[in-house]
Amino acid sequence: MPMADFIPEELYHQILERMPVACVDVAIVANGSVLLVKRRDAPARDFWWVPGGRVLKGETMRETAARKALEEVGMICHIGPIIHTAETIFPDGPGGIAIHSINSCFFLYPAETDIELKLDEHHEDVKWVRSIPEGLHPYVVACLQGAGLEHEAQAESVGGQKLSPGR
Repeated sequence: MPMADFIPEELYHQILERMPVACVDVAIVANGSVLLVKRRDAPARDFWWVPGGRVLKGETMRETAARKALEEVGMICHIGPIIHTAETIFPDGPGGIAIHSINSCFFLYPAETDIELKLDEHHEDVKWVRSIPEGLHPYVVACLQGAGLEHEAQAESVGGQKLSPGR
């Protein structure tokens, strides 16, 4: 369990100006698809992304993965392995401060068969993808590849043969 809750905004901005932040993202996989959320906040405002956020003091990365799935999309999930680790640097972080984060993306799957999503206030939309759409951030692409998805063009053909849309 985390030892600390959220820190005051002014202190958080001072931290962002001086050091990277540890973050966990989650590739939630169900029925052959991975969940993406559209971000409302900087960084990556208006980007399709995997749910996730910073690790709290005293919280394990696995605990962060479970917490972020529940907080951001209202899902209780089983936590699998880390499928991708990388860093991201955005010029447009909170308060206009560039943000440098070190991210690990976990493979998750829902604990329940009936999935009812509940988006938090930081996201405006959600979609399930069966292949990697064009235009995603390279970090998100790598997370989706780690979860077993292929690019749309690759997913449409197997061994040079076109697949029907139902497959």
